This record gives sequence, structure tokens and C-alpha cells, in this order.
Amino acid sequence: MKRLLAAIRTDVQVQARNQLFAISVAVALLAAAALAWLSPPDRLARTMPMALLFMVGGSTLLYVVAMIILEKDEGVLGALAVTPLRPSEYLAAKVTTLTALATVEGLLICGGAWAWLQRGRDLALPGPTIVVGVVALGVFHVLVGVVLVVRYERLTEALLPMGLVATALQLPAFYYVGALDSPWLLVIPSGPPAMFVRGAFAPLSPFEWAYALVGTVLPMAVMAIWAGRAYEAHVVRRAG
Repeated sequence: MKRLLAAIRTDVQVQARNQLFAISVAVALLAAAALAWLSPPDRLARTMPMALLFMVGGSTLLYVVAMIILEKDEGVLGALAVTPLRPSEYLAAKVTTLTALATVEGLLICGGAWAWLQRGRDLALPGPTIVVGVVALGVFHVLVGVVLVVRYERLTEALLPMGLVATALQLPAFYYVGALDSPWLLVIPSGPPAMFVRGAFAPLSPFEWAYALVGTVLPMAVMAIWAGRAYEAHVVRRAG
């Protein structure tokens, strides 16, 4: 536990030094303003999942890729491989800190847009599942980012694969906003966490709740195992 807490503290310091907190807040406020300007209040159940998939998912994936590439450039990952810090603790620290950042960003987007649209209206408060959805989006995209980035040494090498993966993961947004009606878009594993976001603004059917829960937990478990194995293969074994 001491090693994990120390890793979390180090991650927070690195994020602060690289201005991730300021960048995240600025992006969230701009996104909230754009959402409030473009979205009618009665469409939040559709536009909010889209906004959080685009902004929280995309920024979280970029943050984890950039941070791990930076650690590779500075020799941090090579040094960590021969310290008592376990791979699982390293990954847990990344998931904890970057998901916390994603959660703040997502809640600022949601809260900022809702507060602006609330003026002169009597909008209901978003339900608590908004937090579940944002946290799930953060965890999932951090794990995807780890699986993706550990095999690259430079940010320029990782940018194209990251862009392709981010584009694929954001496709369910078009279903939620009503631009595409194909339910096959919901097979993409970023879709279920966004259903929790929709549930904060509109009632869900029992099937939709089941889809959100099972579709979030199972892919997240698979990605956690995959991220651990990828880290072992591309970082620990290479360092050894």
C-alpha cells in the first residue's frame, strides 16, 4: 500500500508539473460552454453521452499515452522495472490518478452545461449515474491507453494508432445523439459506460441497465488483464 500511495503521489506531481490539471479544466469549461450553446435542454440525454465520449474519452487516452511516452523518454519506466514497485501497483496508480482527472473533467462538462441551461428553467438535477459513467469511461480509456502505448517508444509513433483507436471508441456517440440508428455501434465497449450517462438524464429500460452494467464490467476486466500482460511484455521483460 505504501508503494502504491507513493506512486500515486508521484503521478499527481508529474501531472501538475506538465499542466494536465490546468489543461483539463480549460478543456472541460470550453466543452461545457459549447454543449450549452449547441444542445437544447431537452436533448441532454442524447448530447451528454456524446460529449463525454468525445471529450473525456479522447483526452484520457491522450493523457495516458503522453505520460507513459514521457516516462519512457526520461528512463523512468526502465528504472521502475528494477524497483520494488510492482507492475500492478504502477498500473493502479495510473488508473487512479488519470481516472480522477477524467472524473473532474467530465463533471465540469456536465455541471457547467447544466448550470448554464438551468438559467430561467426548472431542469431536474442529473442522476448519480453520471458519476458511474464518467468513472467507467476514465478507467476503460486509461487501460486501453496502456495496452496501446507500451509498445511504442516515441509519441509520433503512437499518435496514428491512438487516433484510430480513439475514433473507433467514439463511434457509439453517433448512436446516442441520434445521428446513426444502428444498434451495432453499441457493441463497441465504450458504449455501455455512456449508457450510465444517459441514465442520469432519462429513464432506462431494464435491458439498458443490464447492458450498461455487464457491458462495462466485462470489457474493463478484460482490459485490466490485457494491460497487465502488455506492460509485463513490453516494459518489464525488455528492462530485464
